[in-house]
Amino acid sequence: LTTVMIAVGVVQIPIFARLLRGSMRVQGGADYGLAAKAVGIRRKRIVFTQILPNSLSPVIVQATLSLATAIIEAAALSYLGLGNPDPAVPEWGVMLSQAQRYFDTEPMMAAYPAIGIIITALGFTLLGESMREALDPKLRG
Repeated sequence: LTTVMIAVGVVQIPIFARLLRGSMRVQGGADYGLAAKAVGIRRKRIVFTQILPNSLSPVIVQATLSLATAIIEAAALSYLGLGNPDPAVPEWGVMLSQAQRYFDTEPMMAAYPAIGIIITALGFTLLGESMREALDPKLRG
């Protein structure tokens, strides 16, 4: 499980780094950052008290959206046999792989884990979209 988590997580690091960097550059040119610099507040303090907190909302939204993708990727890796080698640990991908043998007689054995993956991934996607709407200052009216 740890290797799957690391494999899925390491791929996402550049996405989050670019998103945070771009968001911080946009926030760095905002009026409150320029005003704090004009007053004489040190740059490090401006970054950690003003710019970073205002830049985190896109990263939080991306995290929830990436979590849905990570669930699908983890299920795909375990379906291919690259997940947890312990058969006592239930995984949706392993369930789908094992249900493939019985698909002609018992198709619901494959439907239940597939529905679980779909509902969970869709739930995190909808959570990310609702957080984007709640945290976006342009949509606050």
